[in-house]
Amino acid sequence: MKMKKRIKQGGAAALALVLAVPALTYQSVQAATGIETDRSCSVEFQVDGDFAELKTLDIDVNLYKVADVEGTGAYTALNGFQDLGLDKVSSETTAQEWEEMAGQAAELIHDQDMEPAERAVIEEGTGMAGDLDTGMYLVEARQVQSPEYTYSFTPYLLSLPNNYYSSTGDDTWVYDVTTGLKPEQELRYGSIQINKTLDSYNATLGETTFIFSVEAEKENSQGTMENVYSDVISLVFDGPGTKSIEIGNIPAGAQVTVTEVYSGASYELTTAESQTLTVTAEGEAGNPGTVSFANTYNGENNGGSSIVNHFGYTAPENETGADVENAARAAQQEGTWRWTQHRDSTDIQNAAEE
Repeated sequence: MKMKKRIKQGGAAALALVLAVPALTYQSVQAATGIETDRSCSVEFQVDGDFAELKTLDIDVNLYKVADVEGTGAYTALNGFQDLGLDKVSSETTAQEWEEMAGQAAELIHDQDMEPAERAVIEEGTGMAGDLDTGMYLVEARQVQSPEYTYSFTPYLLSLPNNYYSSTGDDTWVYDVTTGLKPEQELRYGSIQINKTLDSYNATLGETTFIFSVEAEKENSQGTMENVYSDVISLVFDGPGTKSIEIGNIPAGAQVTVTEVYSGASYELTTAESQTLTVTAEGEAGNPGTVSFANTYNGENNGGSSIVNHFGYTAPENETGADVENAARAAQQEGTWRWTQHRDSTDIQNAAEE
């Protein structure tokens, strides 16, 4: 009869449990039986965490064999993996060291473009890989994306067979293992494009400015809407025609409302004052989404102009991208802020693209 127990991979603490087997090499007096090295093993994968939408996504999992295992529990690294140090593991090997070995194994596999020993597909939160030889495997789940999020999984080492001696005192070898995949969730971002058309123009009045507010809301984990983006955009015209500006770094799935809050001193809207759209992630159909506004000369003789103040932040070398995106946090770092003035928001966009 097959024995099936669950081994959970969910961070450093759980990783230590998954990789507790090597310690039995040095505690063989407590093992009831040796490993049946010619026996077939299997792994059932389950997705841990509270991200319900992951059960709607297919996740590809690759298993790469990195070492054979002897009946005593000692490991012999396969060709190309000798530098991992699996022959030196003991009860003193820490979770961090196991994590570092897994990372090193993943780099070796990618550098050499190795083929996996087995593949599995997780559907609706579970998947299975069977008919596996005994030994040590690197488990690597491929990154997946939903319309609004990217999910990544840290690779880890898994021994087949395995047991729970370190946590339960039970030294029975488990040949049919259940293990968890712990996902990390990251927001995807997208863009919107504002199109502005001025169909008639009074040259005597000179340049005219149109100003838009951009506000984005997205539902948070508590089920309430919160503001995730806010900005003011200006477009300056010196004649009739159409100008466009793209606004990026807005969380995918956010509801964006663009409102023309100033329509020029002598011009009036011929379209709706506010327009709403949902942001689609970069690389997806519908990105960038567009809103379009149109104005016409209303016969009055009032002129007007504007200047856009732009504050640019230069991060220190040791600052991460996440710090740069968070202006409040960035202000506390040792980077520098630079203030410039521009004719309108398209000037800022063009400068950033150069």
